[in-house]
Amino acid sequence: MQNKINLLPHQAVAIALLLITLSVNISMPLFRVYAMEAGLNNGQTSLVLAAYIMGMLPCYVFLGGLSDRLGRKPIMAASVICALLSTIIITLFPDVYALIASRIFQGIALGLSMGCGTAYISELLQHEKLAATKAANMASLSTSIGFGGGALATTIVLLYKFTLVPVTYYILLVLTMAGLGLVFFLPKLERMGGNIIRLPYFPKGSFPVNLAIAICWAANGVVIAIIPGQLAQYGLTIYGGFCLVLMNWSGAFLQPFIRKVDPAWSVRLGFILVPIGFGLVVAGCYINELAVILPGTFIMGLAAYGFSYMGGLAIISNLGGIQKARAVSGYMFYGYIGFGIPAIFLGYIADQFGIVNSLLLFESVIIALSVYLFASFKK
Repeated sequence: MQNKINLLPHQAVAIALLLITLSVNISMPLFRVYAMEAGLNNGQTSLVLAAYIMGMLPCYVFLGGLSDRLGRKPIMAASVICALLSTIIITLFPDVYALIASRIFQGIALGLSMGCGTAYISELLQHEKLAATKAANMASLSTSIGFGGGALATTIVLLYKFTLVPVTYYILLVLTMAGLGLVFFLPKLERMGGNIIRLPYFPKGSFPVNLAIAICWAANGVVIAIIPGQLAQYGLTIYGGFCLVLMNWSGAFLQPFIRKVDPAWSVRLGFILVPIGFGLVVAGCYINELAVILPGTFIMGLAAYGFSYMGGLAIISNLGGIQKARAVSGYMFYGYIGFGIPAIFLGYIADQFGIVNSLLLFESVIIALSVYLFASFKK
């Protein structure tokens, strides 16, 4: 079945996932600017960013069976609508308080769509060989491009002309409305049924791997929440968008290669990459050199969305057995808790003792945990 513009249904779902993830970081280069206008400090800004987790975690972790019960199409439509609302809010009210509401809607959109979208694509490709693998690859590519692409587009626009409401907001509004139209033409598939609430499952032996992804994503969350504050001291705030792009794309675009690598080797490599990458970020902040920060974020991304992520996902899927889906939810639960919570604490520490000192403290924690995890994982 095709829609009116000759897109195959599974391609339309991938586009919907792309638009949802574009909305998540479209305003990221302006987070610090909005916060500074409102007089917020680093800790308070981190709380604003964490609103995204407040919207996402309940949906992602506890409502994993929603699309099975109600159907894939209505849940994808609801996800795109939430993404559209998030962009409308920040476009009409470009300030940090509207950003809180916008981030909550972004979190809901992502939480509802990730599992649903991947399952939807898989079911639409059910007659092809390796449908589940193809669906996972397509969803991963779409979301990776979206997470980094929104921030990149806004950063480029702001470098040309600074404004609190960049043209990328309006472009995304038009594209998202068009994407919503595509979703309405998607076929309705038979509902799977089952329980709406599916709690995460943490199989025996999963703790080191779950903690590893929490550390990786915690480092990324800290970079997103705190590094722009350091860059702002030298008028480089909007370059934080490039940090996000490098973190999301460096590992994501290597995923086809990483899937062929032994999962255990991938996770062990991540234990090395994260301390090195974050160490470069700290060094770059200390010497006020963006050219050192950017390679650091690139190396962090190799672990967070590449080696650690893919290796850990494979191991958790294997450990989960027949509870694979719930085990993966537990894995992502650790990741997103890591993404949000440490950044909040580091934000308040940065306000008291300085950004570089707070980053040095976190680097020490990363090194200690990486050594512990490496030893635990080998056992």
